[in-house]
Amino acid sequence: MPRLSDTVYIVDPDEAIRDALTTLLSTLNIHVLCYPDAETFLHCHSAKNLNRGCLLVEIDLPAMSGLALLKQLRAEGARLPIVLLSSTQDQAIADRALQAGANCVADKPLVDKLSLRRLLLLLRQVPAGG
Repeated sequence: MPRLSDTVYIVDPDEAIRDALTTLLSTLNIHVLCYPDAETFLHCHSAKNLNRGCLLVEIDLPAMSGLALLKQLRAEGARLPIVLLSSTQDQAIADRALQAGANCVADKPLVDKLSLRRLLLLLRQVPAGG
């Protein structure tokens, strides 16, 4: 059975990406919860309860951007690792994301050994007693 810290929250408008990441992470016995946009994610979770697991969020979301979601969660005290996903390699956006509290910015496609290794390390660094 996966531990609470093994939950990965995915916020991405592309259903195919959500499905592919869910399939991949499930093979590692990681529990995955998916959301198509920031608003749906926020409707289901409050920042005060997001201190375990890891959030993968697309920067370019339909209404509220991934960067805005990151800033809101950090302002409300969420401590879980947050990885922003980017379809473009825009260093200025990556710098803003890191300054706002992202643990890293990952370029899509995400599915490679380095990204997977980084995600597993982030899951392990979640503080005990969250």
